[in-house]
Amino acid sequence: MAKQRSGTFMIQPACSSEVFTPEDFDTEARLMGKAAEDFVRNEVLPLLPEIEQAKEGLMRELDRKMGKLGFTAAEVPTHYGGLDLPKTTVALIVEKLGPEPATCLTLQAHAGLAILPLVLEGKPQQKERYLPKLASGEWCGSFCLSEPASGSDALAMRTRATPTNGGYILNGEKMWVTNAGFADLFTVFAKLNGEQFTAFLVERTYPGVHLGREEHKIGLHGSSTRRVAFENVFVPAENLLGEVGKAHYIALNTLNLGRYKMAASALGTGKYALELATRYAKDRHQFGQPIANFGLIRRKLALMATHLFALESMLYRTGHLIQAWFEPLHDLPPDYPELHLRYREAASEYAGECALLKFYGTEVQYLCADEGVQIHGGYGYTEDFPIAKIFRESRVPRIYEGTNEINRLNFTQHLIRQMQRAGLPLLEEARTQAKTLRNGELSVADTTAQDALCTLAQQFRAATLLAFQRAWGAYGEHLREQRQEVAAAIAEMAVYLYGLDSILARLPKLRGSNVNAGELMALLFAREGALQLNDKLDLIYGALGINEPVPRVPIPRFNAVEAANRLAEHVLARDGYPIA
Repeated sequence: MAKQRSGTFMIQPACSSEVFTPEDFDTEARLMGKAAEDFVRNEVLPLLPEIEQAKEGLMRELDRKMGKLGFTAAEVPTHYGGLDLPKTTVALIVEKLGPEPATCLTLQAHAGLAILPLVLEGKPQQKERYLPKLASGEWCGSFCLSEPASGSDALAMRTRATPTNGGYILNGEKMWVTNAGFADLFTVFAKLNGEQFTAFLVERTYPGVHLGREEHKIGLHGSSTRRVAFENVFVPAENLLGEVGKAHYIALNTLNLGRYKMAASALGTGKYALELATRYAKDRHQFGQPIANFGLIRRKLALMATHLFALESMLYRTGHLIQAWFEPLHDLPPDYPELHLRYREAASEYAGECALLKFYGTEVQYLCADEGVQIHGGYGYTEDFPIAKIFRESRVPRIYEGTNEINRLNFTQHLIRQMQRAGLPLLEEARTQAKTLRNGELSVADTTAQDALCTLAQQFRAATLLAFQRAWGAYGEHLREQRQEVAAAIAEMAVYLYGLDSILARLPKLRGSNVNAGELMALLFAREGALQLNDKLDLIYGALGINEPVPRVPIPRFNAVEAANRLAEHVLARDGYPIA
């Protein structure tokens, strides 16, 4: 498995044979996905009333069951009792748990946010002590970063650690701590001596660890979310995690991989929202016929399916790219010198794509939930229908693990880093490709759909590179701080480039009715992308004060109404997501 640098999609098209898609899953991965799907459908969804009432002990019991099924061990090295599964399989498990977001979040916080800091930066003795318990589900973990006065600006935290004989004294308060109500181990971030950003492993039983009440959230009622206070907590010296003053590597890289899995969760929840909306549209009759017959309802179903297809194509492509960086680490011994540095490199390489997937994925999830409620009409606004719960629980993912605004900025800043440190030739390619932009329309009828889509992908690439080049010329590496609106617009343009590029690599692998559905979704996504890129180019040129004609991406010309109706037929035939 050859490693590829992050951001390569910005400068060259994907090769279909090198891009991983859901069609490439092997039998073992499909079995893991099936186990997760059966678990959530057969054992979790029937318990929704109890989950919504936050029945005491229920979520912890579900977490233990996920441990027995191997879900909590997915990213733990085999040396410590884990499965060390490929990142694509990990995402598949999370996706299949998506229909019940609270349970899915519990797993993500345990198997991701709690376990990954140990995997990435833990010393062999720490891993030996804690990872087997966490991997099996015997223990549950939690991640303590946010504070009442510091959210996106994590470095402004007030929690302090002071050296003492044999260890450290910890004081401070963390909030929005997922799994806090039943966690056995907390990964806590604090400033050592008030300055050095450092992480500590804190067991729940340590004297001075206090839990607040459960937060009264809009949704995710089954998920435990509390404040955790540390009052003169003694932490043994051997529980300092990673290096003094370098906990930002732990936090950032754990969140990088967490954002990737958030997109997987969003995909699963979005697919479930589409399923609920489709079944309701077929059952609900108005004016003597199912509302699924109405054009505006069918357009909604097509829109939801199209964005889910783009998200799915980007998600699994990215997971495979990340895996290529982790693959060489599997056979290294636990005491390999500077193993943590190798993990840092692997976990940080695709930070940009993970940020992009997080903000796009959670917005697709919300789109599906919102349109699902709209299709249900007034019934969707009652708790009698499950779409209401999905709607409530689809709002907060745009906030946690880095707000979507922050992740837009993170993506563009990552491109700058890749250009400066990894030699990604963004500016050179921008100059080369700028002349290829052409105005007007692109008639799909005059060529094959595949050729038209390839042309559009090249146009998307040229436009996104041009936007980056212009912004770099105006602000350089200070773009994020000085003109956030432009940095965010570049990230939004990149979504359509990466999405269309990933879809194009996937289309040749589709079979049967999936071929037609995939092509329809590709065309609809490309049309929306062309309109959006032109809007962003206009915004960027205006913001930068460029007194030149704004280049235009050609708009693909085809009957989009007919395409959406044909795609809706596939959705209705499948009772949801149209790709089997």
